[in-house]
Amino acid sequence: MAIAVLFPRYDHPAIEERYASWQADRRLHAPGARVYYYAEHAAAADAVAEVEESHVLVITDPMLLAGDDLATSLLGALGDADAAVPVSNVATNPTQHVDLPSLYMTLRELELVISQMKSRGPQVERVAWGKDDPSAFLCRTEFLDAIRTPIHHALDGRTVAISRSDYVHRWASMRGQVREDLLVRIPTDAKSILEFGCGEGSLGYAIKQRQKCHVAGIELDPEAAAIAKRRIDVVYQGDANEIISLLHEKFEWIIGGDIVEHLADPWSFLSDLRRIATPDGKLLLSLPNLANASIIADLLAGRFDYVYMGLACVGHLRFFTRKSIEDLLAISGWTPVEITPQEIGVTPPGEQLMNRLESGAVPFSREDLTASGYYVIARNG
Repeated sequence: MAIAVLFPRYDHPAIEERYASWQADRRLHAPGARVYYYAEHAAAADAVAEVEESHVLVITDPMLLAGDDLATSLLGALGDADAAVPVSNVATNPTQHVDLPSLYMTLRELELVISQMKSRGPQVERVAWGKDDPSAFLCRTEFLDAIRTPIHHALDGRTVAISRSDYVHRWASMRGQVREDLLVRIPTDAKSILEFGCGEGSLGYAIKQRQKCHVAGIELDPEAAAIAKRRIDVVYQGDANEIISLLHEKFEWIIGGDIVEHLADPWSFLSDLRRIATPDGKLLLSLPNLANASIIADLLAGRFDYVYMGLACVGHLRFFTRKSIEDLLAISGWTPVEITPQEIGVTPPGEQLMNRLESGAVPFSREDLTASGYYVIARNG
């Protein structure tokens, strides 16, 4: 039975979003499957106008990650329902959300989780769908022919078959996160704060809601910067390296949450930051750990897959371990106050790797391999 793929046209100024959409698109190019592209807000009938196949896999989230057989698997779950949808880690409709059998931190580990869920066999639940965006669904092409609303609303009020053995990964917003993990590390008496890579200003807004202070931000993405300007005191839109060289204001705290690794020359950048830090000013960073067991296990399997964000974010230009973070601070003139491991858990492949190292009497640092990243607080000078 012929199945087409309907994929949204998507362009973004940031490499992370562009790559994620290319990756999602490529992974859905099953052998023989024809891909049609539609405008984001197009009516469903217009989006499907040129589709000749009897069934269509509709993608509404251009950055999701799916298994290579998603279309055929959802077809098996469709039955006489209007559409079939997969489960996901991020879903506004609670019936689509799923508790995962295990943690994953890389694309290879995601593929293992997808296979794990497939091995359970077909599990289908029929529900009346609300107004939530399903991220992906499969339906008969003729179902969309008379629908004049945007395609992400095509399932509103329809009968949907949820396939609980089909899983897709959806990303949280890179630029819209509050970063509670950084918020708790910023003292409540801080009066002047600069966040480079502030995204939509969610962290700065949370700080201002908590305490009286002045918060400035630097953001490269113009759309995110426009949102941030409504939330914090001042936002400089553009390249952080250039903006830092023009600033004369002094800040008590300078924050970079998973940004330094995106810079070509983080050593000079952090050194330049000292000029706009108060004499006892603090630097708060979050940095991913290249020595994480998941990355090492992937490398031993011949894999290193770039993704939207995380340990193998496609925007990373520099890579760090705890030792190279210490070197980074020393070179740039910051004195470390604390370097704290981020421990979100160990994946099954990571645990398996460390067990094999132990059984083979191979020396290694469990602390270095289990940390997904590090929180860094450093003092000026």
